[in-house]
Amino acid sequence: MSVEVHGYRFEVRGVAAGRQVLRAKEEGRQVRLEGDARFEGPLPKAQVVQLSRCHRDKGTSYEYTERTHDRSGQRSFRIEFDGRDGLVRFQRSDAESAETPYLQPFRDPLSMLRELRRAPADAERIRIPMLGSTVEALALGEIDLDTDLGPKRARTYLLHPGGSWAWIDVAPPHAILKLSQRTPDGRIDAYLTSIGSDASLPNWDVDHDAGRGRKGKRRKRRRRGRGGRSRGGSGGNDDEGRSRG
Repeated sequence: MSVEVHGYRFEVRGVAAGRQVLRAKEEGRQVRLEGDARFEGPLPKAQVVQLSRCHRDKGTSYEYTERTHDRSGQRSFRIEFDGRDGLVRFQRSDAESAETPYLQPFRDPLSMLRELRRAPADAERIRIPMLGSTVEALALGEIDLDTDLGPKRARTYLLHPGGSWAWIDVAPPHAILKLSQRTPDGRIDAYLTSIGSDASLPNWDVDHDAGRGRKGKRRKRRRRGRGGRSRGGSGGNDDEGRSRG
């Protein structure tokens, strides 16, 4: 299946502030997502790459990686949502790691956006479990938007906590037409500029897989004893999600 590609431009108070590309590819019962954002202009110059793997229908996240490159250097972190073992594992580029119980079918920032796109048209409130807090997207009706791709009809969502806004095209494939996010550097607006397709996920294929190679072999899971049960089996990740495809 081809890769869905959406392009965006950033603005801060009407001034150009960079660009972003969001990509998605369905692979059986899972989806791989990636975001590549470049900030400039009124914002500190930086690149932020996000990688997500989640369940195609449920939206549940299996893993999430974020890498930032700015004037202070490069740093990254990876989160594994392991429903089988009932744990969420954190690993930072400075070798610090931690674990916390897998208590809910968590989403990550990219799978959360995908869930908004797939929300039922009549949904008034969408509850999205995230690490740290649960995000609630409140539907505030439809409006007409003038976009780079022409006039569009959009559903409006206000997200709590954080006070971000999202406008989703009512027509398939329900692209995110505009995002407005409050940050320490000011409110950043992202506007859809293009919809296309590609043959690959460049950041997954290069950055993520190469990173795994440097770390060596994957951690082997503890094998079940005869008649035994794995710990945390009801955590929410199925066999398809646990594969590394």
